[in-house]
Amino acid sequence: MDDAVTVIVGAGAVLDFEHKGFPPTVKGITEEVLKIPVQKVDGEERLLLKELCESIIDRLKKIGNPEARRFLHPEVSFEEILHVLEMCLTYSICWHEEYLDWRSFPLFGALTTPKSFLKSIDTIEYLRAAYSLEEKVMEIVNQYDSTFRENPHSEEWYRTFWRSIGRMNVFSLNYDSTIEESLDFYEDGFGTSSEIDDYFRFSAKEYYENPDGKTTIAHLHGSILFSEPKAFPFEYSNRDLVKNQDYETAYQNRLWAQVAPQTQAKELYVQPYMISGSRKTEKMVCTPYNVYLSDLTRQVIKNRRLLIIGYSFGDLYLNDILGLGIAAHGDDFRVVIIDKFTSHIEGYPSLFQQLQCRPRMSDFVSRLTKERLSIEPGQRVFPLILKDNDTPIVSKNEQLMMCIEGFKDAVLKHDDAIRKHLQL
Repeated sequence: MDDAVTVIVGAGAVLDFEHKGFPPTVKGITEEVLKIPVQKVDGEERLLLKELCESIIDRLKKIGNPEARRFLHPEVSFEEILHVLEMCLTYSICWHEEYLDWRSFPLFGALTTPKSFLKSIDTIEYLRAAYSLEEKVMEIVNQYDSTFRENPHSEEWYRTFWRSIGRMNVFSLNYDSTIEESLDFYEDGFGTSSEIDDYFRFSAKEYYENPDGKTTIAHLHGSILFSEPKAFPFEYSNRDLVKNQDYETAYQNRLWAQVAPQTQAKELYVQPYMISGSRKTEKMVCTPYNVYLSDLTRQVIKNRRLLIIGYSFGDLYLNDILGLGIAAHGDDFRVVIIDKFTSHIEGYPSLFQQLQCRPRMSDFVSRLTKERLSIEPGQRVFPLILKDNDTPIVSKNEQLMMCIEGFKDAVLKHDDAIRKHLQL
């Protein structure tokens, strides 16, 4: 048993910042991504990402019960678009018969016949589109990350929270460096840079041993500061990632033209400076991701305190790992979930009704609280009744606390209650 707190940080953690541009919501980022022009082989440009997205949505509009389609309008996120691009990148090589050897040929490619629209797009255009998407997302993240870095007095509520919570094992799903900038000391496995290199190499040994007992920070889904090393040695593999001093240096050090790696099924994906798309675990095979992922399981089982901030429970692999804490700690498990529920959800009188809009979160909450978060016909007593949305919700078995008005609201209004629940 450890006295640290395991912390999962999702995209919702930074939405309360005073953004000079637009808040980095999934919808907002997707809208910006669709505006990206992609250079064709002939030198002309096309809005390939928008074309692909519109083609997908047109097809989705025709799927399902006609009555349901009146209320459920198809939406596609930038992560889903990236996955489509990577699949098209893989099978475009099959469609254009560009493979030199059957041993590297993805077997499903032998059975696929593309639409003329897909086959008319050159393979290199899919690759350029995927890299352009990654660049745009990291550029958007850097807009608020650089402001945070350059102004040490900005978002004081956020900085104070991270400095005062005590020893943590932080697993961030975000690409920014705002948590690191908030702390004086931390361990992320990236030691000092050499006299030759202008970046930091990763050491699994340093990260795991952490002799000074510092807060650890693991960017499970990548960082805008990551790039490949510019030269040998590659301590672990030729897919090693290093950490740069700033975003500009990381951008210069990235080898955007590097050959895309393959999964076990011989399907291609772009170099994972950021882990995105629908095959996250298949991309976590290089350092530091493989080390961070193994440590996540270890810390959830080791630490009986879990703090989840701004995470929508959209990653299946992560949900399964979090569930291990319920089995490991039983009634001693203490969990705080901080999120921001949308206005149409807030009108529901009980938590179970709100969680119907978030079924994966509902599954975790139901198992943790031992509450059946559903109702039967004619049932009048709702579990976990909400008396006031401005007050943290605590389950009957006292294992779960939920703050649903956002991270900033939780820090400014409920900091003491959160600490008390986590027994800090």
